[in-house]
Amino acid sequence: MDIYYYIHDYIKFKPLTSFKEKYLCPLELLSLSEYIYVGAFEWKKEHILFGEVSALDFRELQSLVEVMEKGSISAAAASLGISQPAVSKHIAKLEREMGVKIFARGQKCSNLTVEGEVLYKFARKTISQLADIKRDFSDIADDVSGIVRISASSIPGDYILPGILVDFRKLYPNIEVEVRISDSREAVEKLVTRESDISVTGHGRHASGFNTVPFARDELVLLVSPGHPLAERESITLRDLENMDLVGRVTGSSTSRIWEDAFKAHTGKGKHVYLKFGHVNAVVEAVRNGAEGAVISRLAGEDVSGLAMIPFRPALMRTFSITYGTMTTKAMETLLEFLLERKTFKDE
Repeated sequence: MDIYYYIHDYIKFKPLTSFKEKYLCPLELLSLSEYIYVGAFEWKKEHILFGEVSALDFRELQSLVEVMEKGSISAAAASLGISQPAVSKHIAKLEREMGVKIFARGQKCSNLTVEGEVLYKFARKTISQLADIKRDFSDIADDVSGIVRISASSIPGDYILPGILVDFRKLYPNIEVEVRISDSREAVEKLVTRESDISVTGHGRHASGFNTVPFARDELVLLVSPGHPLAERESITLRDLENMDLVGRVTGSSTSRIWEDAFKAHTGKGKHVYLKFGHVNAVVEAVRNGAEGAVISRLAGEDVSGLAMIPFRPALMRTFSITYGTMTTKAMETLLEFLLERKTFKDE
């Protein structure tokens, strides 16, 4: 049984013979600006007849797939960038339009009815075919183009991404990349609210419904003036910070969170920082201008002259991660693949 699926203002087809042959059949029943062929799918005759155009909305099918793959309505909503009530309404509308129950009564979202299982497989196939078409359209163009937005915390944004993205631009000159730098917490929030497409941070609590991949390792060190009593030491411990008047980063910085949590675990008490800055460069300048010291990334301290950088023993390490949701364009996919190919993190 052939079904033709109505995509509400989702994609406009170009009049290309190869796409007609591959995706649209029979051609005389279709308007190229409105319909996409989604293959054979058996369903109750009272709901879908031969040659009938289904009124299903693509967003409803997408919500169903996300709920199943992410495991909950809340995680699906986060991944799609919409509210939880919107996802619930999509599922309820699917049930009304198809005249079936998708989830078993009283069960979690992962437990489908027999009809729900059939509809879920159909939804996955539909979304997959649409993604194939979008990729094929991108391949037709001479060059991949588009805009990709990255939200990054200050260390990867200032010290890791610039060199990588310069190399990326040499290969893909028509892809525009915007990097917005903030603290780790805000960078992840921008991803969740769809203000960015990819985030690169040292944030330890990753967003529900998104994929997270370890990207690079970083070491935290103590920065002091050359005349400080600790400046000549080869290494220090966290207890050496106990009586120091340190400057640091504002709340939301993964640098501050990691060393402060480690200090508390090591000494059994917290360490209050009275002078905090939004960027590591300001922290470095504060030490240069007389502040007793600061815990910073080794990457940020490597090019600093006139100050001493002392490592902790055992080493105080943290991981930067790439976090992302659904890659909806070829440009996004291309940049993500490029970043993942250049990750320096090695599984221990």
